[in-house]
Amino acid sequence: MSGLMPMTVQFRKGETETMGIIEKVSYKISGNDVLVTYEDGIMKGTTMRYTIADKDTVKTELGLLQRVK
Repeated sequence: MSGLMPMTVQFRKGETETMGIIEKVSYKISGNDVLVTYEDGIMKGTTMRYTIADKDTVKTELGLLQRVK
């Protein structure tokens, strides 16, 4: 991800991993938006919106996520 703080984010079934921290999440899809709600950890109760721009790019409030191949 570029933007405020460059980092790698991995999205997996029921969890995300950022900077070595794994957090349980749930996903909800609404059009081009993916709403990720954190179920534990420091982000517990927070929902982040990821808007799909194209097959390799997602927009967030924190910047752009680009698929790493």
